[in-house]
Amino acid sequence: MPLEVNKHVERIRGYQPFDADTAEMVYELHADWSGPQFPVATLEYLLRAIEKPATKTIVLTGDAGHGKTSLCANLLAKLRPEAESNADARKGVRRDLSEYGDASRPIGRSHSGRELYILKDLSELNPQEGARKLVELLDPPDGGIAIICANEGQLRKCVAEDDNPDRGGTGRAKILVRVLTDGVARGQVSDPEGAVVVINLNYQSVAADSGSGGLIPWILKQWTSQQSSRWKSCDTCDARKICPILANREALGDPARGPHRREAVRAVFAAAEQTGAVVTTRQALSVTSYMLTGGLSCEDVHAKYRWSPSNRFWQAPHLYHQALFGDQLGQQDRHRVPTFFALRKLDPGKVSRRQVDDRLDPDTAGDFPPADANSYLQKVRTNRDAQKQAEQLRSLYTFLRRADFFNSEDKTDRFARMGLQAGDDFILAQDMNRDPADTRVRDRFLKGLEAVQGIHRAGSNPDFFILDPAFFTHRSRAAVISRRVSGRGVEVVDQVTQWQRESNAGAVPEMQDAVEWLNRAIYIRIPAVEPDKDAVSVEADLLRFELLTRWAAGLRSEVQHEAEIRGLSGALAELTDSSSRENDIQVLVGDVMRKLTIDTGDRIRSVRA
Repeated sequence: MPLEVNKHVERIRGYQPFDADTAEMVYELHADWSGPQFPVATLEYLLRAIEKPATKTIVLTGDAGHGKTSLCANLLAKLRPEAESNADARKGVRRDLSEYGDASRPIGRSHSGRELYILKDLSELNPQEGARKLVELLDPPDGGIAIICANEGQLRKCVAEDDNPDRGGTGRAKILVRVLTDGVARGQVSDPEGAVVVINLNYQSVAADSGSGGLIPWILKQWTSQQSSRWKSCDTCDARKICPILANREALGDPARGPHRREAVRAVFAAAEQTGAVVTTRQALSVTSYMLTGGLSCEDVHAKYRWSPSNRFWQAPHLYHQALFGDQLGQQDRHRVPTFFALRKLDPGKVSRRQVDDRLDPDTAGDFPPADANSYLQKVRTNRDAQKQAEQLRSLYTFLRRADFFNSEDKTDRFARMGLQAGDDFILAQDMNRDPADTRVRDRFLKGLEAVQGIHRAGSNPDFFILDPAFFTHRSRAAVISRRVSGRGVEVVDQVTQWQRESNAGAVPEMQDAVEWLNRAIYIRIPAVEPDKDAVSVEADLLRFELLTRWAAGLRSEVQHEAEIRGLSGALAELTDSSSRENDIQVLVGDVMRKLTIDTGDRIRSVRA
């Protein structure tokens, strides 16, 4: 049998920006228009928005790579019935978008007959031209609808240019930034009249907590499907038995174990997003492409086969559970796809857990073990031998831990295996049906905020101390208590609930419907000093909550996490009570509360509070 080159593998590799000719890749240009398209929630939201009579202008913003242009192309395809089933017609949509994507003329019509104008990239215009175009598209000709694709930086530059009267600015475009800001503060994506819609795609998740699970499990299922004929050429390839690409496809596409492996991949991406990383669609496709192919092409596998047809020790770094963390990539290539840095921070191969390591067996490493057992079981004679053996064993256990993480059907300790001890509590805080009497997450949150101020009290306490700002981080044995808050009035909520609390009219946030949604933060809401003031909210993504949890347990690194501590201290400063009229001063001495009272003759008396 010959050595076959699988065209499907080559298409998948097209999403990797590591070669010189793909370094400036736009992933939409590699889209397979003959296959199904991911049913992203934003597309359905756009289809509904353009049919509303009040809608005039829609802005898609966010980092480069979120698929703003792709969304516009898919929207046009939906509005053209022939493009739904005809690949050539869908390619025609792409050509039209390339030629008329400057909003100079209508490029389509809504189902209600309104003309549609699309500006596919605001960055193609300088700030002066962009400002004029934004104002023009706030009132499209003939009652039409305009869709503007713009990254946030360019959008703000153009709006600022329009806000400058010395350069002929009108000031009208600032409504776009106002709606964008309102989306961050309250989760709303439209102005009160509904004329302007701004969808911030930085909230878009590739690992959504919806039923579909988002882009990651969907694309992996599409690429590895056992029913697909795209892998048929591999059946007649001489190198199939030593091919890691085919092994990855079989592992992730396996009808029995493939679904939970794909779910484990989704869980790692979700944790990365919840720790603060923004994973764009382009980056997600690049990482999953590299993970599935192991960074190899069919020609690379063929070269290895010709060199040694029976060698099974070179494949291990290219298996999906190893390639996902980009060990074989240099720093420059990782910088091209920053998601690798976020994933490597959550590498289960670097986390030692006794209950995991005790059950790992090198003899069950699979068809492609990381090394020959004879190489790390040799007798040690010198220090160099000992160092070499230690490095080999470290690499072996990294391999085994990763493989076990994705093979294990037990989801109970996934966060802990990624080094996040507080992950389960973070998810619990987002559960609207949790037991209200369970205050563990709230108490741990508050204890962590006390630790930020340098307060370390033993046990579980029903109240929360806020120090005078002068004593937040640098204090000796005693510190002045500015305020004492009862835990009963404090609540921990998820992102959507926080937006609802912040909305004056109690409006339901639209953002969770406008994008593929994943809750990435929790908030602790502490009552304000004045009864008529809003509660003060402290935001925590998964990484910050992990830090607070560890600080609550007594661990701390002021230098390494100085920025986090400073940010949290600033939020707590809003809770200090500077208007207290009490003559008594409460002081925390060590772990003991004392009350200082000024007596006759300016004599200070101290009693235990």
